Amino acid sequence: MKISQLCAANYHYKRYTLDYFLESANRLGYQSVELWASGPHLHLEDFDGGRLRELNRTIKDHHLKIACFTPEQCVYPISVSHPDKRYRDRTVDFFQRHIEAAVCLDCSCMVVSTGFAYLDVDGEDAFKWAADSFSQICRKAEREGVTLALEPFTKYTTHICNEASQLLRLLRTVGSPALKGLGDTDVIATTGVDTFETFIGILGRENLAHVHFVDGNPGGHLVPGDGNLNLDQALHTLEAFDYKGYLGLEILDRRYVMNPEDAMRRALAWYSERIG
Repeated sequence: MKISQLCAANYHYKRYTLDYFLESANRLGYQSVELWASGPHLHLEDFDGGRLRELNRTIKDHHLKIACFTPEQCVYPISVSHPDKRYRDRTVDFFQRHIEAAVCLDCSCMVVSTGFAYLDVDGEDAFKWAADSFSQICRKAEREGVTLALEPFTKYTTHICNEASQLLRLLRTVGSPALKGLGDTDVIATTGVDTFETFIGILGRENLAHVHFVDGNPGGHLVPGDGNLNLDQALHTLEAFDYKGYLGLEILDRRYVMNPEDAMRRALAWYSERIG
């Protein structure tokens, strides 16, 4: 593992401008970022191609690159497993437009999810809707050269894709080289079915496109060291699997919102102490 694999992220910088986040990441010594595409920073309806390319130049001026592009898909009405086809079609269009945005930003990895799923709707139907929708999205991703990192959520959001075996089934059903998996240390611990090691073992190293490397109790998405997850073991697992991808700091707890740079500084310090 290398220092350069750790990505700053703007989730907890939402009370500050996007320019402030980029300046902060550069000031702290990060080389890459995971860019959360959401208001107030980057709501795609406010960005045409020209403005996206201008943002890309600004990012490069700060000596940074976007390692992963993450459209907001929890707060926004996004779900590929919704029973209403119009809802799913809008979701497909949403992801396809964000793939185009990722290309404008010279980013080849984008996070996707199944979104919310109703508990009183047949799970197999929801799975089929999700697979069909991702097949459409993946055709666009394949053409544009973008890898989609599919993130499982906890049972409080969906029952379609919570654990490694469900994620692997969805990847195999879609069967696209553009669709891979994402491992979130806190989500895996909260779900409580897989360990981080068994998650990657079941999914397969070749199917792991991105990692969200955060602490928790479990739950919370905290700065490494602020929770009780065994992140040292998780780091050892990534080294054992010879993981070459990025680790995104998806820090979400509101305790960090007022002083986000301190959180990002401490995350980098935790990682640096172990990597050297």
